[in-house]
Amino acid sequence: MEYETEEQQVEALKAWWAENGRAVIAGVVLGVVVIGGWSFWQKRQATRAVAASDAYSLTMEAVAAGDGARVTELADALADDHDGTLYAAYASLAAARVAVDEGDLEAAAKRLAWAVEHAPQDDVKLVAQLRLARVENANGQLDDALGRLPDTYPEEFTGLIEEARGDLLVASGDTDGARAAYERARDSGNVADPNALGMKLDDLAVAGSSS
Repeated sequence: MEYETEEQQVEALKAWWAENGRAVIAGVVLGVVVIGGWSFWQKRQATRAVAASDAYSLTMEAVAAGDGARVTELADALADDHDGTLYAAYASLAAARVAVDEGDLEAAAKRLAWAVEHAPQDDVKLVAQLRLARVENANGQLDDALGRLPDTYPEEFTGLIEEARGDLLVASGDTDGARAAYERARDSGNVADPNALGMKLDDLAVAGSSS
């Protein structure tokens, strides 16, 4: 639309502003709020990440110093303040180790169950699950331990999980199942101690020949 005079242009602008001004202002304000909120959220997340990292570093220092009470305290704080982070999951694993060393299998099981539920990565969940199965077995909960081990998992976990399964099956008296599990672990080429696994297979062979 063309205007004959400057006054007409001004009046048209006033009319447009009267009709659309509030929407424009609201849009600008909303944009500022969104940008400001996003910046605040990013800064807050960065601050929380640094705090979690620092707390985990202190946890590892306590582990190195053999200060089990401090490890437990820091693991609790990380679980409360930084739930869902790797730092909290790793601290929970460390606290479970302390509990095992102190002979408190119930406390260790609780720590590991927490890590299984809250760890943000599947590989950390699997490690916690595997350790929980061993703790349950040590606590006389063999059926729970066997049920704890997954049937499907990433290939790189075959050695760890199948050797653990073999140990549990030996405890249950299922030597054939144990042998098969040990062989799967051996064939994976990824076990913590190949010599120890070989001795377990040899023991089963001796037991089988003498029966």
